[in-house]
Amino acid sequence: MKKQFVLAVATSLMLAGVVGVRADSTVRSETTTEKTTTYKGTVSEFAPGSSTIILKSDSGSPSSYQLSEKTTFVDQNGNVVSRETLRNQPVTVYTMPSDGGQTVVSKVVVDRSGPAAGTTTHKETTVEERTR
Repeated sequence: MKKQFVLAVATSLMLAGVVGVRADSTVRSETTTEKTTTYKGTVSEFAPGSSTIILKSDSGSPSSYQLSEKTTFVDQNGNVVSRETLRNQPVTVYTMPSDGGQTVVSKVVVDRSGPAAGTTTHKETTVEERTR
């Protein structure tokens, strides 16, 4: 009798633990929307130590873009290019809003295949993360 009572209490505690784990188990779903805007043009002004790049496009007057220490400079194949080689080169500039609300350049891609067209593309990426 004593043995059955101990077994019943132990089983009850185990079931309470299993139910407790299931009750505490939650699924967290997070959706992040990342907006990237691209601009194409020819670099008209850029000094290697500068934090600003100026593009001239077919669609209007030159536009300046803010660089950060995280801005990368690559060619179409993803190979890193030197900042010094950007002047008078056709490029695509990828911008993203920063934490401070200012739009900064995340990546500059040099297009060695020909002159750049004056186009703007808006791209929206949604990332869904599930955690158990």
